[in-house]
Amino acid sequence: MAQLQLVHAGRTDVGIVRSNNQDAYLIDEATQLYVVCDGVGGRNGGEEASRIACEFIGTRMREYEQELRLFSERKGSLTRRMIGSIVENAVSDASGAIRTYSQEHPELSGMATTVCLLLVAGQRAFVAHVGDSRVYLVRHKTMHLLTEDHSLMNDLRRRGRDPDGSQLGAAYQGALTRALGVLNTARVDLLDLELLAGDRIVLCSDGVHGVVGDNAMQAIAPHADPATAAHMFIDSALQNGAPDNATVVVVDVQEDADGDRSSRVRRRLEALQAVSMFRYLPYPDLIRVASIAKEVKVAAGTAIFHEDDVGESLFVILDGRAGVLKRGSQIAELGLGAHFGEMSLIERAPRSAGIVANSQLEALVIERDAFFSLLREEVTAVKLLWGMVRMLNARLRKTSDELTLMKTGQA
Repeated sequence: MAQLQLVHAGRTDVGIVRSNNQDAYLIDEATQLYVVCDGVGGRNGGEEASRIACEFIGTRMREYEQELRLFSERKGSLTRRMIGSIVENAVSDASGAIRTYSQEHPELSGMATTVCLLLVAGQRAFVAHVGDSRVYLVRHKTMHLLTEDHSLMNDLRRRGRDPDGSQLGAAYQGALTRALGVLNTARVDLLDLELLAGDRIVLCSDGVHGVVGDNAMQAIAPHADPATAAHMFIDSALQNGAPDNATVVVVDVQEDADGDRSSRVRRRLEALQAVSMFRYLPYPDLIRVASIAKEVKVAAGTAIFHEDDVGESLFVILDGRAGVLKRGSQIAELGLGAHFGEMSLIERAPRSAGIVANSQLEALVIERDAFFSLLREEVTAVKLLWGMVRMLNARLRKTSDELTLMKTGQA
């Protein structure tokens, strides 16, 4: 695993209405860390909060510069999970640093800030955020939102209420449900994903995404070099009145030496999307599922599991063929894209059939414990549970149809 080549640019503007800039951003090439903060609070409070958050997180991550470099070289002791914890703790602890500063300076009471960040380590991106600053992934010219706003407006929409254009919406405009500086710690949303050559990551404050709008963001996002794209985002916000400070950081992933890696990542995502419970997941949530899946190779003739074994894993075939065995006899053969064992993600129960590799076989494996770790994430849990309901409903319909055929003597 080697370091990816990155090209980046950042820009911030006070906007047309505000008198001071409470946004801040950080680009640290040594640690490949990119941060955007949007301060909230009267007078200088927001400006101080965003500055403290950027400096605190940057300083904390520089403590791990050598370890991160070793991770990129497949050396050292850091794992993906450990890096995720380091990032999460750095962001959460920044909340305490802001709160301590505000207690020491009573005139800044109530100071707080949003934060979104990107850390690139090896070929992986670690994305974290608190508040309504956003991180987007631009892949194959399509823009995907990787973060979920921690705001009252977004909570209302998720609950099926549309506050736009109403007095309720006006009252809640800009109100956050999470921010750094409110408490000594903060709940941090974290995502890690594999980066591909040609990817672009866009980090921005709501003075960009909330003013430019989704359609214009999508139109600008895939084009030009990072510096030009950053200017285009800010200029678009200014042309739309820029009622708030506007900040954006654009990071491009350059070509790497492994030309086959993009196709392998695409193959994994397409295979997972073929599984019924994952079929309707938005792209960022599909990435979350892919992050817990492991690739395994199984030699021809090897039993993957036996009938009546207690199952704890879902398998998705990437290449090769597998036989389904019942009482020692093959009753079906599965090929590319087929999946089996999904019910074991729901409960630990004996397998209803055995599976053997009829040829050299490659498969994705999702373990039950890793799957349940995703269910603990608020952002993804509801979507995964809804996918499981769809899957169970399809199974019930199939069973009902088979019973009906048996009763009518047609089976």
